[in-house]
Amino acid sequence: MEKVRKHAYWHGWKKDVIEYVRSCTVCGSGKGYRPWRNGRMQRMPVQELSGPFSLLVVDAIGPLVTTPRGHKYILVFADYFTRWVEAFPVEALDTLTFVKVMVDEVLCRHGVPECLLSDRGTNFISELTKSFYETLGIKKLFGAAYHPQTQGLVERFNGTLIGMLRMFVSEAQSDWDLYLPRVLFAYRTSYHDSLGDTPFFSLYGRDPVLPLDLAFLNTKNDWKSNEVAEYRRKLYLSMRDTRRLVERQLLKAQDRNARRRSDQVAVEFNEGDAVWVYQYFRARRGEKKTKKLAFSWHGPYRVVGQLGENTYKIAIPSHPDRVVSVNVNRLKKFAGRWSRPLTNEVPAGVERQPDADDAGPLSNDDLPTTSFVECLALGGEETVFSGVTNPIVEVLAKRVKGRQEQYLVLTASYETCWRPTSSLLPDYAPLIKIYEDERRTAGGWPELRRSSRLVDANATVDEDELLF
Repeated sequence: MEKVRKHAYWHGWKKDVIEYVRSCTVCGSGKGYRPWRNGRMQRMPVQELSGPFSLLVVDAIGPLVTTPRGHKYILVFADYFTRWVEAFPVEALDTLTFVKVMVDEVLCRHGVPECLLSDRGTNFISELTKSFYETLGIKKLFGAAYHPQTQGLVERFNGTLIGMLRMFVSEAQSDWDLYLPRVLFAYRTSYHDSLGDTPFFSLYGRDPVLPLDLAFLNTKNDWKSNEVAEYRRKLYLSMRDTRRLVERQLLKAQDRNARRRSDQVAVEFNEGDAVWVYQYFRARRGEKKTKKLAFSWHGPYRVVGQLGENTYKIAIPSHPDRVVSVNVNRLKKFAGRWSRPLTNEVPAGVERQPDADDAGPLSNDDLPTTSFVECLALGGEETVFSGVTNPIVEVLAKRVKGRQEQYLVLTASYETCWRPTSSLLPDYAPLIKIYEDERRTAGGWPELRRSSRLVDANATVDEDELLF
């Protein structure tokens, strides 16, 4: 600005200079940080979780130093409801290892989860794992590429686990697998602010007997009984109270998280708007480029529609699907002159050819259909699900926003988004009826799934009875 002032003057020159700089496509592509605070935070309804291990998150740590026992990686499973974490040392991260560990170590202890959330690693989305999920009736939820907030809970635990192991391993770092069980127990018995208690208590409804308790002879448990029926009844009641406590604490954590994110702003784009799309740099094979000098914003591309409150459909000609869903965190307004025509602007009989810049970094590998997703918060931790156009298979929740009823729906690819009632009728009226009927029947918190042998647990008790 100062250079123009020294050499020239015309009426309205400041406005013209600002507009010229804003319209520079090279500047728009190479400058500017990703707008992390774009889009309002959305909540995952905690009440929809049926209980412990209904939503399981899986991730991996490594490679680490290979131990004498051949272990090189850590396979991590985290329960979103109780924050209980399982972690196992493994030699490799192939599909067979993942399936074997999940069956032998997780399913045989905690049962089959309703949903499994992971990143898009090949060991989690191969044909074998797809068949494995279908056989057990597990709904697979995919995280976003280059978006670790998808598995916010397990990503946070990974850092905690590595920090704890660092305190115990030898200088050679080859004995980390020996300390893993003890570190896990310490984590499970530690207080979690989002739970208001420990993962151990949230899962089992009791506190473990620790070595410190033995030292102080603090091992007496008054509520146990020699009568088996009475023991079962009180155990059921304690688990019911624990479950309600966890639900209340997760909702409180959501409120705290919402207050911390109060600076997030709603960002809106209109159909037909030109936008830049943010993409992390990844060098192609044979390229000798550095991330520091690479462009992060690509485009411009056209907005063709909106999926959720924070997700837009963007036309990207170089992508096989031509249209992909992108979160507002990866979008910014294009201020230059727009040259790519809309589909209806192409003259009849003329085959549309991609622009020269369409062969850029945003290819099928770099920008998969579900790379950019709708943000949902779960109990103070951030998780993410994608929102793409495909058939709806289930209605999960209901809310009223701006005097308009909306339903949280699950698509055939296990993706969720809020949809107004008017957009679901009449095609999905049967699904809405099923949801409303179940909602009326439940009349509150769903009943615990338990063995028919525990019929004594059906005894009437005071709702305010405290067992601990």
